[in-house]
Amino acid sequence: MDISEHAFETYIVNHLVAVHGYLNRSGSTDVASQRLQVAPQRLSPDCLDWELTLSFITATQPDTWRDLEKQHGAQAVEKFKRRLVREIERRGTLDVLRRGVKDSGCYFQLAYFAPATSLNPAHQALYGKNILSVICQCRYSAVETKDALDLVIFLNGLPLFTLELKNKPTGQTVANARAQYAKDRDPENEPLLQFRRCLAHFAVDDDEVWLTTRLEGVRTRFVPFNRGYNGGAGNPPNPNGYASAYLWEDLFAPASVLELVGSFVHVENGDQPARLIFPRYHQRDAVRKLVAHARQHGAGHHYLI
Repeated sequence: MDISEHAFETYIVNHLVAVHGYLNRSGSTDVASQRLQVAPQRLSPDCLDWELTLSFITATQPDTWRDLEKQHGAQAVEKFKRRLVREIERRGTLDVLRRGVKDSGCYFQLAYFAPATSLNPAHQALYGKNILSVICQCRYSAVETKDALDLVIFLNGLPLFTLELKNKPTGQTVANARAQYAKDRDPENEPLLQFRRCLAHFAVDDDEVWLTTRLEGVRTRFVPFNRGYNGGAGNPPNPNGYASAYLWEDLFAPASVLELVGSFVHVENGDQPARLIFPRYHQRDAVRKLVAHARQHGAGHHYLI
């Protein structure tokens, strides 16, 4: 039995690809061994998987893209790419995904969220064209060229989540993953790791999940993203595999990711430095249960949470 970290990474990626329909942008899986054959991919300095961003836009908004090409000609791609990067740097990834980008009078949506009803089949079709993808061993740094994150997850080419993985049988735990983010990652000089560029950074082992929304070196504060077990902060045993499997089986399912981006994640601005608020597992679970109950039974009920 392979207990290596690479085997853990392979297991997660295979699930994302085979079950959730993610695109694997960094390698392929050997069918016989189910081993991930990774060719480390260097992320561009602008932190976009631009090929997928352009593919999403031209597939969902072809008329608007043609209008932009009429204005910019052969420079349409480069000019829009620069515009998109500037807007992400100014407003953050979350706001760009929710509100889109306008360039030379042409408005582009960067994601389509679930329609409230099934009465608009055109909107439902656009929702189905969102592209989720993953890069393994993602080389993101222009300074330390061999630095790599275990996994980076993208929506329509824009980065959402990074993951550092550890496997307890190798002697490494989620605590080592947290320390790696705090001590070995440079959020001041690496655009991908800067606040609001990604929505969350996950430290993951086979039993537990922790997350942060802001990397600040040794001051980085992680919070548990665990399901709770017997009054504690861990996770119940999983008879079918890893105790932390709910992360990729549930949270990273396409409908869940789009629900998080569209409705749950929140940037709080005020007198204090901005905060990006990401729901803990139990908070998200409670809200979803309340909404489901209200849809079935109507308003006016009392709840104790």
